[in-house]
Amino acid sequence: MLWVPQKGVLRCDHNTGTVGATTVGTAVTTGASASTKGTPAQLIASTAFDAYWIRVCASAYASSGAASDGSLDIMVGAATEEIIIPDLLMGYCGDPVTSIGGMAKTWDFPLYIPAGTRISAQAAGVRTATAMRVAIFLYGGDGYPPFRVGSKVVTYGMGTVPNATAVTPGASGAEGSWTQITASTSESHFAIVPSLQQNNNTNMVARALAMDIGVGAATEEEILQSSWWGIGSTETVAGPMNGMPCFQDIPAATRLTARMSCSGTTSGTYEVALHAVS
Repeated sequence: MLWVPQKGVLRCDHNTGTVGATTVGTAVTTGASASTKGTPAQLIASTAFDAYWIRVCASAYASSGAASDGSLDIMVGAATEEIIIPDLLMGYCGDPVTSIGGMAKTWDFPLYIPAGTRISAQAAGVRTATAMRVAIFLYGGDGYPPFRVGSKVVTYGMGTVPNATAVTPGASGAEGSWTQITASTSESHFAIVPSLQQNNNTNMVARALAMDIGVGAATEEEILQSSWWGIGSTETVAGPMNGMPCFQDIPAATRLTARMSCSGTTSGTYEVALHAVS
C-alpha cells in the first residue's frame, strides 16, 4: 500500500518568549575563561512532539568596540547533557531587538529530536561571564519528513575554543584561495552548514562576504556557493544567508575546504567552522 504523507501537520515549538519582552530566547552565560564553556542553560524543558528540524538563533553577544569571539553548543538530555551541535561560531552576533542594524546569527539543521527531550545550551567567549541570548525553533509533528534527517552534528575547523580556522578572503569581489578546514572527516555526512566570525577585532569595517565550501583534494569540488555574511561597523557579524543546509553526501575521510570573497579590502581575520550532519 502506498503511504501518502499527511498535510497540514507541521508543528513548531520554541523558546522565544512573549513579544512584550525586550529580549528573545534564553540567557546563556559564557564561561569564566575564554576557553571554557559556561553552565548549561535550559532552553526547553520537554519537547512537545518528535522534531525533524531545528533552527538555532544566537544574539546579543556583540558589543561596539569590543572583541566578541564565541562558540555555542546545543545539547539534549538531563544534567549529563549530550552535545548534538558543537561550537557554532556565535561570536559578534548582534541584538535584533535593542540595536538598529543588529542581527542574530541563524543556523538550520535536519536533526531528529524525540518528544519529551530537554534541550539546553552552553557557550564560551572572549567576553567571559557575559550573557547572550539563544532561541531555538523545532519543527515536526505527525508523519515522516520529506527529507533525510540526522542525529548529531560534527564540527570541523575548531582550534582552541572559541576560535576556528583562519580564512583570508579575496578583496573587492575576487575569490580567495581555498583553505583546508579538515584534512579528513571523521565519519560520513549528508548535510553541511557554515559558521563565520572575526578574530579579536575591535574596529570592524562594514563589509559583505560570500563563502564557498569545497570537498576533495587540491582540485576541490565546490558544493556550496555564496553563503553570504554581513560585517557591521559596530563589531557585529550576521549570517548565513541563505541559511538552508547544503545537502551533499560526504564520505568519511573527505577533505573539506572553504574560500571567501569580500566586498572591499579585508578587515581583520575571518574564522570559519563547518558543521556536518550525520
